[in-house]
Amino acid sequence: MKLMLVFPRMKHKTGDSPIGICSIAAYLKKHTDADVFVLDTTFDISFEHIKERFRKDKPDIVGIYVDTLMCNDAIKIAKIAKKMGFFVLMGGPHPTVMPESVKNCSDLIVLGEGETTIKDVLDHFETRNFENVNGIIFKNKTEWLKTPKRDFIQNLDSLEYPDFDLVDMNKYLNLWHIFDSYNPNIKGANIIASRGCPYNCSFCQPTLRALFGDVVRHRSPENVIDELKILKKKFSIQAFFLQDDTFNINKDWVKKFCSLLKKEKLGLLWACNVRVNTLKNLKEVKMMYDSGLRIVHIGVESGSQRILNEIYQKGIKLKDVPVAIDNLNKIGIKSLCFFMLGAPTETKEEIEQTIKFAVSLNATEITASIATPLPGTKLLETMKKKYKISNDFSKFDYYNNRAFEDKNLSFEELKRYQRKLLFKFYIHPKRWFYIFKHITHIKGWKKMFLKLKRFF
Repeated sequence: MKLMLVFPRMKHKTGDSPIGICSIAAYLKKHTDADVFVLDTTFDISFEHIKERFRKDKPDIVGIYVDTLMCNDAIKIAKIAKKMGFFVLMGGPHPTVMPESVKNCSDLIVLGEGETTIKDVLDHFETRNFENVNGIIFKNKTEWLKTPKRDFIQNLDSLEYPDFDLVDMNKYLNLWHIFDSYNPNIKGANIIASRGCPYNCSFCQPTLRALFGDVVRHRSPENVIDELKILKKKFSIQAFFLQDDTFNINKDWVKKFCSLLKKEKLGLLWACNVRVNTLKNLKEVKMMYDSGLRIVHIGVESGSQRILNEIYQKGIKLKDVPVAIDNLNKIGIKSLCFFMLGAPTETKEEIEQTIKFAVSLNATEITASIATPLPGTKLLETMKKKYKISNDFSKFDYYNNRAFEDKNLSFEELKRYQRKLLFKFYIHPKRWFYIFKHITHIKGWKKMFLKLKRFF
């Protein structure tokens, strides 16, 4: 049996490797007899190339990962596969919360985590008797059927390490951008140590809970360290990024991880996602620094406390942000802050407030995306009552498009504000050293171009 897993990233080329697809592939290679391979479109975005791969490899099953940003392209690929006679399986965050949007181009939809579910699908594929496979929606001869919900995988150590040999890892390593503010030449990779998030931000929840459950599950620190050893030996990485939604929520886990990282003397620097309210224990932050932490990513989102409270339900206080960033700088840790513009009911004055607030911070980097009500989130459900939401999933591109109409703020005005935020932040003397690092490295030029390209 041949299974082709497709990662349809047809735009926004990046150094972020497809961890989920590679994790599922590794698990299926270990626990089934299937011949599993990956078609990653990140570096070859031609639909003709996809057709050629289908003709050449002749898979029995085409499994397609789908998030909302990739949805339109994923549907095109699914229709190509269906037309060529292949069994099409679709999974990921988008089909999990909005399965009806992909029913017309698929035979089976995986809900939530994919590893054990797809294994069971493969085990029953020959008979097509999927009734006993939990966590799916499938099409029998006359109708679509939904099976009972599957339990979440409790022991994440039971999973295999992602098989990055199935993708062009060297290209990902060359475009890896997480440590650009430190040194654009540093080679690194992303890893995930946990699944789930306990917070209630309206732009993420309850979609994250549908995917990963109510409780955050962690791999053991030892398991993560072993993966880092493999990545260093195989790819000569110098740094890594913990891509977990919020890294430092389990204090005991963090302490043990940092201790093991120092003990093993891997010589790796690292970065992670954090919330501003988790940075108040400076002793813990210094411990993380001592084990190699040099960069953190912080979701600030807005310079308006009203927007944070009423719209995003973020649960942070703006006054804590500059204090946290200044403390990080004193310890030696750089910061990247995430901002979103154009939230529902957000006024032009509040957007200007966000721009002023972002520029005032002593952060090293920012991203400036457009507020996007992703399917399944509280933000979307709230907005449906007052706004016209687009049915075109290409509009959900939070870098360069908008998914809803706002009569008080045109899309053209919003794009000008987005560019104004980026321009004013990076021309400030505080960021000149960051710019200098990019323009004095060949890799820095290329990475800067790719970052800017997302917004234009």
